[in-house]
Amino acid sequence: MGESAQATGSATLSGGQPQNVTSGWRTDAPNVATVTDAGMVTGVANGRATIYVVAGGRQGQQVMRVVPDYQGQWTGTIRVASCTQTGVFVDIGLCKEVPVNSSEGFDVGFTQDGENMNARLFFGPNGSQTVPAPIAPEGTAAFTAGTTFTEEGIRLMLETVWQVDSPRVGALTGRINDVYRFAGYSGEGRVSYEIVSATRGSTAGTQRTGGGRWSRVPRRLGQPPSR
Repeated sequence: MGESAQATGSATLSGGQPQNVTSGWRTDAPNVATVTDAGMVTGVANGRATIYVVAGGRQGQQVMRVVPDYQGQWTGTIRVASCTQTGVFVDIGLCKEVPVNSSEGFDVGFTQDGENMNARLFFGPNGSQTVPAPIAPEGTAAFTAGTTFTEEGIRLMLETVWQVDSPRVGALTGRINDVYRFAGYSGEGRVSYEIVSATRGSTAGTQRTGGGRWSRVPRRLGQPPSR
């Protein structure tokens, strides 16, 4: 989305001579990709478009895919949409610590090559983790990561599932679902977040101090839970 590229084409005349095609370019899906008469193609929205040109009664064409522009380092704000707790997490009171409508920061990076993408998540003192995040036909991306925090001999396991979209250049929306479990104890805590604001910075790959929402959890919950 938002990028442009020049289409080129050539026609072979009846005498065998090649001739460059310099005008007459068209698109069958201008809502996905536009093209000037001279062949400058610009991605508009997620999807597929056929770029074609007619010369000498023959048509040449190329199907192209336009994908969202996720590339870069994103930071912003997430808001708690829901929280549920069972077992030991009821005793601890997880949902009192992360009440619905409370807000926290987030930090995620994307490296992208067309439809192929990786996401880099930051887990505070546990560092970062890079996982595949392929772009689906509808333009969204879903990925899962996990880590384990250990404090005073107690292990807190986190699984985080992200579903994100970039409906326009410079925008990141979506939902994050976290599941917390203590090793050796019953019950789990589930917290769902919505991305409410996001700003893209430099290309992904720089370690940041983000992931504060994860690094705070062991300090909140790392006390020996009651059985």
